[in-house]
Order: sequence, then structure tokens, then C-alpha cells
Amino acid sequence: MDADNAASLRARGVELDVPGALGQLLRESSGQVSAHYRAEVASQVDVLTALTADTTPRALAEVGMQHRAAALTGLSLELAFDATAEQARPIAVAGVLGSDMVGPVASDRLETELAEHAARLHAAAAELIIARGQGSRFGLLCAVSAASRTRIPTWAVVEHDPDAKSSSLTGELARELAGAGASVVLYEVPSVEVGLTELSNGRAALAAAGLKAGVLLAASKSAVRGFAEHSTDLAGWVAHALDLADAGARVIGGGAGTTESHTRTLSAALGALHPSSPPARLGGAC
Repeated sequence: MDADNAASLRARGVELDVPGALGQLLRESSGQVSAHYRAEVASQVDVLTALTADTTPRALAEVGMQHRAAALTGLSLELAFDATAEQARPIAVAGVLGSDMVGPVASDRLETELAEHAARLHAAAAELIIARGQGSRFGLLCAVSAASRTRIPTWAVVEHDPDAKSSSLTGELARELAGAGASVVLYEVPSVEVGLTELSNGRAALAAAGLKAGVLLAASKSAVRGFAEHSTDLAGWVAHALDLADAGARVIGGGAGTTESHTRTLSAALGALHPSSPPARLGGAC
């Protein structure tokens, strides 16, 4: 998978400090979005995530564009499809459902909001939906349910819980996610060590629920999603990231603070590890 989209855009000098900023960027500077997408495609990603988390009416209301939710959601996906169009290999274009740029709302309103946005992603031809709960179990299950009702394959992001006694993914949660329609669980973790522990502790629960595992690895233990981590030792980061593949992760992508540089370096390493996947050319755009 690709990197932290907002962090990548900030690394390009894009300001994203207010709710609705991504929607405004799509409308006023779509070339910046296209440049990011194309850089990720050039890095040999298999899954490209479109900037749809904040193209909901509630997020766009912050910049007076609440009535453009469908148009901007469609534009985000269209730009992503354009970036993949000339590639001979298949690249899945994913929409993201669930935002941390808007505040919590009542449960019934959240369910309606997620269902409506999932319908927008479906109308815009998303091939995969990445469901996020923003730290809320209820929110994650609502997002997965809304996404799966569109019949689009759905992957659920489970954030690492530092207070969990064993795995952030309990057997009960795994069953609920599978029942709601998820096929893959993406552990979002701050370090490889945590990722390996999550994969090990959650293996039985995943197998019993029929779910596959993936990991979104942060740039560092202190990284914050949406903000680029420039001090990362990329060679060291990717060397340890390969341990996740050995531990059973079927999907590996960039978590908090990662940028296109992380994607490019990871892709090259995975391409060398698995020769059937050609490594990216490191001299590409960043």
C-alpha cells in the first residue's frame, strides 16, 4: 500500500491544517494531488488510496463546499484512476471511509454519514474501501458495515491500543469485523516490534474469523498521522519492515508520518525479496 497521504502532501509543502483542506486542495490545486498519486504509482504500489476521507459534507462545510461532496469524491478517484491508467500491471484504487478531521457525532448520524459516503465511493467506482474508526470500535464497525453494503471489498484499519493486555484485535472484534464484511485487517502500528507482536497475538483470532492481516508501519514511534517524519533512517526502516512480511503480513504500507520516499524504498526492497514484483526505480519523482 501507499504512504500516509496527508504527510506526503505536507512534505510537498501543501498546507492541510484545517478541516476541509483536502477538499479545497482537490478543487483549487488538483495538480498537487495528481503529482502525489503519480509518485506513488511510480513507486510500484499495488493499492493507491484516494483522498476521500475528508470529502464528506461535514468536513467540506468548514470551507463552504458541503454541497460538493459527490463531485470532489468523484474527482479524487478520477485523478487516482488517471494516475494508474498507463500501467500494465493492476493497481487497485481505494477510497477511504472515516475521518479524523471532524468531531464525533451521535451514533445514528454517524451511521447515516458513513452510509452516504460509502455510496459516493461506490458511484465513483472505488475498487476497494479502507475503513477507519478513528479509535472508536463502534465507528470502525459502522464504517466496515457501510462499506461492505456497497459490495466493494473492504479492509479495516485497527489502530494499536497500547493499553491492550494482548492484541488490539480480540477474537470478538475479529468476528464482528468479518461479520460486518471486512476481508483484511490492517494493523496500524508505531514500530516493527509492535507489528510483530500484533501479528503473533492476533493470528488465531484472524484465522478463526477468516481474515487476512496487513500492517501500516509508522515512520517512527513518535510519528503523528498527517505529519511527515523527515528524520527517518529509510534503510533501517525498510530493513525491519521486511520482517513483517516474514511474520505473515499479506499487506504492508506506510503508517503515520510516512511519505512517498518510504513507499519507494519499501517497494524496491520487496521487489528484490520477491522477484516476481519488479522493484521501483529509486531515481523517480519524490
